[in-house]
Amino acid sequence: MKVRKWSPGGMIYVLLAGVWFLTTLFPLYFTLISSFKDDQSIFSHFFAPPATWMVENYEKAESMIHILRAAGNSLLVSAVSIALMLAVAMMGAYAVSRRIVPGSGGIHTLLLAAMMIPIQAAIVPVVQMVNAVNLSDNLLALSVVYAGINLSMVFLILKNSIDSIPRDLDEAATIDGCGPFRTLRHVILPASKPAVATCAIISFLSIYNELPLANVLIRTKELRTVSQALLNLKGDFGTLYGISFAAIVVSVIPTLLMYLLAQEKVEKSICAGSVKG
Repeated sequence: MKVRKWSPGGMIYVLLAGVWFLTTLFPLYFTLISSFKDDQSIFSHFFAPPATWMVENYEKAESMIHILRAAGNSLLVSAVSIALMLAVAMMGAYAVSRRIVPGSGGIHTLLLAAMMIPIQAAIVPVVQMVNAVNLSDNLLALSVVYAGINLSMVFLILKNSIDSIPRDLDEAATIDGCGPFRTLRHVILPASKPAVATCAIISFLSIYNELPLANVLIRTKELRTVSQALLNLKGDFGTLYGISFAAIVVSVIPTLLMYLLAQEKVEKSICAGSVKG
């Protein structure tokens, strides 16, 4: 059996990787154990597991703010937004990348400039437009707003991905009788799956955790998103920390599952970009 020899550089690398891993893992560990403690135990024993596992914190989180329903609302809004956004951005990125429509350069510049507008500057006009069409307090309207806000970023990522796909594939598909839509569906989309997965994860994290727009567009308790629900655990006279941590654990689960399901395609996208050209 061959014994691996550790060089000083390798040992330093492993040490730094271990420190990074523990630093990343600690917030998850602290949140999880705190969700089973009372407020006094959280502050008196930061790192120790709970002496008594208070499962009732999760029950109180559900009864007080309906965290499961709020997480479901956020998942629904995220799914609709991402589906709508990817469909529009994919067609637009393909048309601009292959210059199918006139003024492709101007469209690219316009969407690039749109990324420079902070969300805080867009809240007032967005709320005015939603109220003008009587769609406030509506999850579908919120989904459309989120799709529009994240469209520029997704468009640019997809366009860069499509730019790296050889045009010879388009020409071969055209010879086989495919039009633009069939070429997009059967050639471009399969080749862009890593970029699509990257866009889906980035957009999901942004939409699922968004608060400012949801807070001004959604007022009905039954339609609250997860960020709004968590905000309601903080009162004027204090915060219920044990219950808050329990609600946070519930709200984090969809994010972890989303990344675990799509991490392979994201890693492929990063590797493909690193060896481009």
